[in-house]
Amino acid sequence: MGKAKRISVAVIYNSLGDDEYEALRKKVRARKVTSPTGDIMDLEEIATVQEEIDALLKGLEKEGFNARSVNIKDDFNRLLRSVTAPRPDVVFNLVEFFNDNPLHEDRVAALYDLLQIPYTGSPPMTLAICQRKGLTKQILKAFRIPTPRYKLIKQKAIPKLTGLRYPLIVKPAWEDASAGVTKEAVVEDRGQLENGVRTILADYNQPVLVEEYIEGRELGVSVMGNRNPRVLPVEEIDFSDLPPDQPAIVTYESKWDPLSKVFHRGKLVCPAKLPRSTQQRVRKVALQTYQVMGCRDYAKIDMRLDKSDNIFILEVNPNPDLTEGVGLMACSAAAGISFSETLRMIVDEALKRGSAPAAKTSPVKFDAPLEV
Repeated sequence: MGKAKRISVAVIYNSLGDDEYEALRKKVRARKVTSPTGDIMDLEEIATVQEEIDALLKGLEKEGFNARSVNIKDDFNRLLRSVTAPRPDVVFNLVEFFNDNPLHEDRVAALYDLLQIPYTGSPPMTLAICQRKGLTKQILKAFRIPTPRYKLIKQKAIPKLTGLRYPLIVKPAWEDASAGVTKEAVVEDRGQLENGVRTILADYNQPVLVEEYIEGRELGVSVMGNRNPRVLPVEEIDFSDLPPDQPAIVTYESKWDPLSKVFHRGKLVCPAKLPRSTQQRVRKVALQTYQVMGCRDYAKIDMRLDKSDNIFILEVNPNPDLTEGVGLMACSAAAGISFSETLRMIVDEALKRGSAPAAKTSPVKFDAPLEV
């Protein structure tokens, strides 16, 4: 008897232009750029896109899958060929935008559905809703899941924000990965608010989310699975190492810019040190959020605990980052699940769906118009 055919996995991602980290590495090696303190930087530990893809392929191969990767490069024909010639058994979906637009992320998942190819992660509806922060928050409110009070602003003439109390935080309503979030995002008065709103309207051409800033602890709760979802150990971002002039938030610079003084200054602690009763409430609310928002396979829920340990959901992240050692993967490791085992668990959930059409669900009903 011949060997059993290995399950084929197509890792589909979308990357354009030169990798910023690789380009920065070359400058550092040539001593053309230094750290904010004047020292020569070591960027070898910061993975490039290709290194992250290679690590994922290696992990899948370790678990016995026949894995290949395709960068679709924002090209629809290339995307179509990647899932038809040859047709994979399952797609590992890492596409976060299309047509250079994050709001088109859900369209890519919809194509997999039309072709009846099982794929990892959340379905189109969930991806579309979670991309729109105002809509997400309205659904959370409908299910009595706590989230900071907020307003959506769509024009430069800012209305009175009745019911909101300073400090507030200002950010784009349709972005993720901390895009548009700077240290000026937390505002203390009307003047700062107006400046922040006008900057985002001009730079991002989309509504602005203004919500009450919750002073307290920032937690991330990763959930995996579907029929019996598993809540992984809770992580906390420790902001104690930030400069005094930097608010205790995850900004775009602190997350992505190695030339920034605050880059990676928020320390990830997993598992977070929480009282047993608080941890149980955090896990319960995270799981409820995961299910209400229709997340599938894996997701990460960002939340805050105020000084009285009240929970507030900030963001719902379907298909979160899978870089080894951070985020969901750090939480998975804290649960005793290796990097490759986590990947296998995600693929196994997609394989369970086979080529069956997506299940029909009843739409959630609201008394008030939805804010998008």
